[in-house]
Amino acid sequence: MEKSLKVVMVDDNTDFLFTMETFLQRNGFEVHTAEDGQKGLDLIKKERPDLILLDIMMETLFSGFEVCKQVRSDEDLRDIPIIGISAMGDELDINYSQWPDYEYFRPDTFLEKPVDKQRLLQLIPEVIQKAKKHKRSPKWKKEMEKDWAQKASQKKRP
Repeated sequence: MEKSLKVVMVDDNTDFLFTMETFLQRNGFEVHTAEDGQKGLDLIKKERPDLILLDIMMETLFSGFEVCKQVRSDEDLRDIPIIGISAMGDELDINYSQWPDYEYFRPDTFLEKPVDKQRLLQLIPEVIQKAKKHKRSPKWKKEMEKDWAQKASQKKRP
């Protein structure tokens, strides 16, 4: 039996969380939810999900922008793919894809609310595959491989 993909969803809209959690669970995903950025970051650290669905505009001090920044700067978390989600386009008439901020907010992709659920189901495997291709080796593994290479080159010398 294939293990289901683990998703952490962070959004301050509890109705949206419930709807998306139900939808994703019915489509075979293991879903964990948090209603604010700090709880979301704690949950991400605890669960080590395969994917993060992250609302960027939350009514809390610790917004999705900050969660994304923290995840991307943490060596143990930075390769987890993030799908940014927001209603900025609807609420503020701002289209994120026109004004991205890759220096501060670097999701793997972005969806506007209301989320097209079928499009989300198509995006999830694409985003996860892309992240696996670009996954960086952990620092300890790089150091170990470097050490092995040095030892191997020393053995070859006469």
